[in-house]
Amino acid sequence: MVTAAETLRTFESVPRERPRLVRLARLARQHPAGVFGLVVMACFVILGVFGPAIAPYDPRELRVGGVLEGPSRAHPFGTNALGQDILSRVIAGARISLIISFTAVFVGGTIGSFLGIVSGYYGRWVDYLIQRSGEAWAAFPSIVFYFMLITAFGQGVKTIIIAIAIGALFGGSRVLRSATMVEARSTYVEAARAVGASEARIFFRHVLPNVLPLTVVLMSTSLGGAILAESALAFLGIGVEPGTPSWGIDMSGENLTVARLGYWHVVVFPGLAISLVVLGANLLGDALRDIWDPRLRR
Repeated sequence: MVTAAETLRTFESVPRERPRLVRLARLARQHPAGVFGLVVMACFVILGVFGPAIAPYDPRELRVGGVLEGPSRAHPFGTNALGQDILSRVIAGARISLIISFTAVFVGGTIGSFLGIVSGYYGRWVDYLIQRSGEAWAAFPSIVFYFMLITAFGQGVKTIIIAIAIGALFGGSRVLRSATMVEARSTYVEAARAVGASEARIFFRHVLPNVLPLTVVLMSTSLGGAILAESALAFLGIGVEPGTPSWGIDMSGENLTVARLGYWHVVVFPGLAISLVVLGANLLGDALRDIWDPRLRR
């Protein structure tokens, strides 16, 4: 017969669950690069939301300082060929990149993830239709499609969001299709079918929750590509409207010409902003993949 003292000792020997803060601190020590990416993305979001209140000058205002002034106390990043403050332009450019990248990746990634999961789970003609549509899209030149969108909707933020969202629609569907096919053939799914669970219940209750973390990882990784796409279109002069504070615009045109004459600061700081945010998005995505993928856990 088990006594009360023995029962108490048994409960005391069971390891207690660590507090959430302790677990988060442990994850931070294991993934320092992911913490760096998280901090960079948090700063990016803060600049995008509160940029107008943080910027020392109006990013569109001309002649706030001398033309092509180097970095100084009044203008930490210097001024461009129009006398605009580069620091204010970089801060304001974060809002454009934030709106375009987050909206396009969220819309395109959400729909694309759902299509990939449905394709991998149901297969047959559903899988054939979705995968052949993705292959047809990959074979169509993206720049031609973007010119078609400009003709239909005009040049602006809405057109860029539509173009990047459609590109993200099929970007991660193959990855999620493969992950869903593995989950759909797992032992616990076969056990659910054996006890009489419907296909809809298995899909929404068992398969979908197990592949959703991969969707978040793919979206965080796609943010970097969306920011690069927006900056590239702006650099080519077919992105946002001229004069809009944008990192791509600040690296193109007359600014690129004067940079070749020795005024390096005009293009270096917008370029560093792009590189830092893209690096932060990729590092955060890699860390989330390592944390949520059980095959990569220590």
